[in-house]
Amino acid sequence: MQLDLEVIGRTIPGPDFVYDWKTCALYALAIGASPSNLDYVWEGSAAFKVHPSFAVIPLHGIVMDALMKVRADFRTLVHGEQTIRLHRPFEKEGTLHSTGKISAVYDKGKAAVVVIDTETRDAKGDLLTETSWSIFCRGQGGFGGEVGPTSKSIEALPDAPPSLVIRAETRPEQALLYRLCGDLNPIHVDAALATKVGFERPILHGLCTYGSAVRALVDGLCGGDVSSVRRISARFSGVVYPGDTIDLRVVPSTSPGTHLLEARVGERSVLSNGVIELG
Repeated sequence: MQLDLEVIGRTIPGPDFVYDWKTCALYALAIGASPSNLDYVWEGSAAFKVHPSFAVIPLHGIVMDALMKVRADFRTLVHGEQTIRLHRPFEKEGTLHSTGKISAVYDKGKAAVVVIDTETRDAKGDLLTETSWSIFCRGQGGFGGEVGPTSKSIEALPDAPPSLVIRAETRPEQALLYRLCGDLNPIHVDAALATKVGFERPILHGLCTYGSAVRALVDGLCGGDVSSVRRISARFSGVVYPGDTIDLRVVPSTSPGTHLLEARVGERSVLSNGVIELG
């Protein structure tokens, strides 16, 4: 299947996303909130807040539309990297307006990387978040396009102790919860399908792993202050199964206010090249 490069740069509008505290609470539970996290799940909390990684939830339709427009092969694509930039915290309810576009398609030889960028604004038109999705399309490269820029790595601060070492527990039913937030791919629930494509059993959504890591970072690194998070990015480097324990290690970088993140399950890397910027 050949990618349609003519769609690069075209605006892709998304439907209005109307949400309330229940939407936010479901998301919090889906990324591992517990009874000790009532500010994320109880509407009566005076300090009710929304996790920064909630930014991806209104965007499922735009991302799917973009991938269909570019003629990505859904049988072979995988989510490669995710970046969220936050301008202000989410309210507990409201209406969000999002737009997206395919910013680039890079030719990696045997594969292509489709980059989808989005903006989300509140009902007043104020910018809340920007996201960037890198989708790795296996078997769809080799069309003679640009390889793409080389990633600029941020270096760890020499000899500095870790900023945070923490565990994020996942639950056996977590993929069942997360799919109710909008990602209904059956590979996260259908055991026969999961084993057919080479997994031991249904896998956790990559964005659920990402959200679980963000939850742990907000609690452990930011003291629960969601407004301090400016940017979060990570590469999906390995599979997580519901019930796995994710070990997170965060170290300060040479860039002020920026930390580097790695996540593992046992010896297996599951999030790499992670960056969290605070301000």
